Amino acid sequence: MLTFDNWLTNYTWIGFGLVWVAAAFYYNAALTGPDSRLPVNGYWVVVFCGLLLFMRLPFITYNHELDIDESQMLAQAMGLKRFWVHWKFVDGLTQGPLTSYALIVPSWLGLPFDYTAGRSLGVVMLFFTLSATFLGLRDLFRKTVALAAFTPVAFFYLLSQGAFSTLYNEYLVLFLLALCFRLFSTLYRRPRPQIREVSLLGFLAGMVPFAKLQGAPTALVIVVFAAVIIYHRSPDKVKMLACFVAAGMLFPMLVLGFTIRYGVLDNFWQFYIIGNMEYSSGGSIWVKAMRYPRFLRQSGQFLYFFACNLALTLCAVVQSIRTRTPLRSPGLLFWFGLCHVATAFYVVVKSGYLFPHYQQFLIIPLSIFAGSLAEIALGPLSPDRRLPNTALPAWMLVCFLPHLVSKWATVTARGSVSGTRISVADLGKPISVSPVARTVLRFARPGDLLTVWGWHPAYHLETRLSQGTADVIPFRVLTEGPPTGESPSKIFAGYAKERPGRYRRPDHQSVLLVR
Repeated sequence: MLTFDNWLTNYTWIGFGLVWVAAAFYYNAALTGPDSRLPVNGYWVVVFCGLLLFMRLPFITYNHELDIDESQMLAQAMGLKRFWVHWKFVDGLTQGPLTSYALIVPSWLGLPFDYTAGRSLGVVMLFFTLSATFLGLRDLFRKTVALAAFTPVAFFYLLSQGAFSTLYNEYLVLFLLALCFRLFSTLYRRPRPQIREVSLLGFLAGMVPFAKLQGAPTALVIVVFAAVIIYHRSPDKVKMLACFVAAGMLFPMLVLGFTIRYGVLDNFWQFYIIGNMEYSSGGSIWVKAMRYPRFLRQSGQFLYFFACNLALTLCAVVQSIRTRTPLRSPGLLFWFGLCHVATAFYVVVKSGYLFPHYQQFLIIPLSIFAGSLAEIALGPLSPDRRLPNTALPAWMLVCFLPHLVSKWATVTARGSVSGTRISVADLGKPISVSPVARTVLRFARPGDLLTVWGWHPAYHLETRLSQGTADVIPFRVLTEGPPTGESPSKIFAGYAKERPGRYRRPDHQSVLLVR
């Protein structure tokens, strides 16, 4: 967790209290209501949206870098607004082009390229991601199971106050995956697939690799299981599957046409496809998988989410044994959840880098898998028969308590804390300009670009100067990767090593070089 001053600490405690009270009221409405599914209406949507905004507001208004990825993403978006052809003027490394383009949207509303604007957009996408996740779980499971499965998700995102409160580059891909999950759940509930939903699911799944290639395997799992449902339920399965495949290929074909039209097909293949596949810290996948417990310990409050889902899974198994409900013939949802978890786990550990935000690819899969086991375990219970009255309130407390204890430990300095301390006086201010950025601005001319030899993309935001090379950070120059040929970074790295100064690109753009 980050640390706050006294005012923000009290603000956060109030937020924790509001979250607990709202959760208690929702639990009461869900468990005492006559509906067989979880209640959802405008009132609860406003409450949840308000709580999410309330808890994220200190991070949104803290206009300083909390993670270097934030600066990289915003600098790339700023570059794309001026030079809009991705893979020619901007290379997002592992980040897909759609994520960079999405961060241009706040500037259309008159907002600058800064952390406040970026995190605001991130919170909007997070709200819709959580809404789609909630509706998907609500469609797939009975009321009690859906509530139990979504509670760890809600508390994780409402109460996290560390790495998961920054502008991480999975915002858009998680949003698209949540929409795909929501459409899958709708498809699962329908006796006959509808062509509009099938086509939309295919189209959105086709967009996922271009938000972040890391999400493609998870999207593929959804596509395969959706195809199984279409095959078994559609009276015109050939036509429906053809539409599904065509919709899924539409966006990739548009991207392919774009890369050919602007002469960046080779860059797209070498830097995005091959580069992502070779993006690794080294070692076999088995070695990386064995390091996962360490990864989990270093993932902040995600550990609590993981532990809650593990507890729900174990409770389902115990209930199944106690009631002698065999876990044989578990059905489509069980295999959907299991394949989801296995694929997401591979995605998370494949690179070998212990970046906590990768863990979010496991959020929906773990919820589905734990929920499917709970659904099987409660199978013998008739619709009118309920769990003990204290079971779900106790579960809410179990999910809430770790976050509360972690916050208490941070406030009382009994837990490990980050070096960043946020004060109420720091909120609502423009980006601070460092001495280096001020020096650069002394030499900058209108229309100049900036190339930084070093890992500090924040200089682009401080100076408002777009990047002068395709790479906003020198990752490809400093590490082994795919053959780069005449990569702009390679070319400009030579000039930057010699001396900072001004260089005129072949297209007559003046570039400032800083190291």
